[in-house]
Amino acid sequence: MRAHSTAVLVSVVAFAACTSKGGSTASGTDAGGAPLSYAPAGCAYTVSPPEVRAFFDMALDDASPFADLAAATPTRVRLGLGGSTTAGAPGYADPTTSIAFVWETAGSTRAAKVRMGTTPGALGDVHAGFSFSIPPPTVGFGHEEPPARLHETHVCGLNPGTTYYYQVGGGAPGAEVWSATQSFTTVPRTGPVTIGISGDSRDSMDILQAVQQRMRDAAVSMQIFSGDLVFFGTQQSQYTSWLDKAWKDDKGFLTLGQQLIVPAAGNHEVESPQFFGSFALPGDGPYAESFGSFDVGNAHVVFLDDEAIATMGETDEAKAQLAWLDQDLARADANRAVRPFLVVDHHRGNYSTADHADEPDVVAVRRALVPIWQAHHVDLVIAGHEHEYERSKPLGGTPDAPTVQAGGPTYVVCAGAGAFAEAISTAPAEHRALNVAYGRGTSYVGVYGLLTLDGKTLTFKAFGVKASGSDDTIDTFTLTR
Repeated sequence: MRAHSTAVLVSVVAFAACTSKGGSTASGTDAGGAPLSYAPAGCAYTVSPPEVRAFFDMALDDASPFADLAAATPTRVRLGLGGSTTAGAPGYADPTTSIAFVWETAGSTRAAKVRMGTTPGALGDVHAGFSFSIPPPTVGFGHEEPPARLHETHVCGLNPGTTYYYQVGGGAPGAEVWSATQSFTTVPRTGPVTIGISGDSRDSMDILQAVQQRMRDAAVSMQIFSGDLVFFGTQQSQYTSWLDKAWKDDKGFLTLGQQLIVPAAGNHEVESPQFFGSFALPGDGPYAESFGSFDVGNAHVVFLDDEAIATMGETDEAKAQLAWLDQDLARADANRAVRPFLVVDHHRGNYSTADHADEPDVVAVRRALVPIWQAHHVDLVIAGHEHEYERSKPLGGTPDAPTVQAGGPTYVVCAGAGAFAEAISTAPAEHRALNVAYGRGTSYVGVYGLLTLDGKTLTFKAFGVKASGSDDTIDTFTLTR
């Protein structure tokens, strides 16, 4: 059995048995047993972690004194995105004017504040958030690890294209504990916007760090990650390794707390609370953070956790995702005069020609999603799952019989941020424009991409990561409208 399948089967067993432990409060509730709802000041949305995530010991910001100052020190500060998933409605996710901060502590502190400003010496704008714990599974990978303690604060009403400095932490007045000062720049509302594209890190955190160094050097406005961050999705220590490598390198802070990252879950995340607790993503309700969208530059961007569609059949979650996708993309397709391009990010590639192309879960995703992409004239679909770089020609036809069709969606797999290299197909494929391997005797140890949105054009550049020397450009294409 291949490594992909083995990991999924073992991790699914672990996740199925996952229950809260290490805390006295019920799943998805605060210390008093009531569901927690967080309404960030100045934001037109609420955050209500769903019970299915099994978070516990949830509490709004608490300024009580710390019993252990060292345990209250924030670590692995990361930037995410909150907001609703209904385009055009109040509170819709907006990376140009809002940001979400997530961090960890080693203790049980409930402090969850951010102080920020436009200069490092004046951090007078203070915002409060909430905290929670992530339960380890009762069996399987990660079951012997302690619960992780997370803190999350959302901020709205920021200015587009503006650099802000911040610290996270909080505590009793006069005895607060704060992180080191970091900075980020909100996504610009006008002009060119470049988004970093990568996926499938799982096996090598050193390669992940190399890709993140490229994102830092390219000064991307934000990042999209197409899933399979880790190998065992229920093991918190693997997320810790991922986050550590993106947080700092030998030059100091890297990208984690400097660039907004929107990851879609992959099959190795197995719908675990560890994944959903580690990042802030748009959405509320029972399937919060499993799908969402936002507008950036000249594009409407959708992210989707395709696990329910791939493996769970006709479930309420899969039906909810597909209904939302149809509505969201119909609205975006009618808004082309403002946002000419529609871009989608999810894990399982629809039209790769590599090893996983005909596996049942991939086929299920293709049959469910391709008709939606075609009906709403999606321009670009970005995915991972296959450890390679591959681009299709613009495609039409039926899900199982694609044909080259001008103006149809272009499908890209850009997945080599640390996962072991897989062989690319050498068989002829009329719908394939290009495929490029890494590892396996090549000079590349991974791949990543840069997506630039500018006016009536969308330009994608893919790069082969070299262990030394400058990376090679392995593909460039431009879509126009």
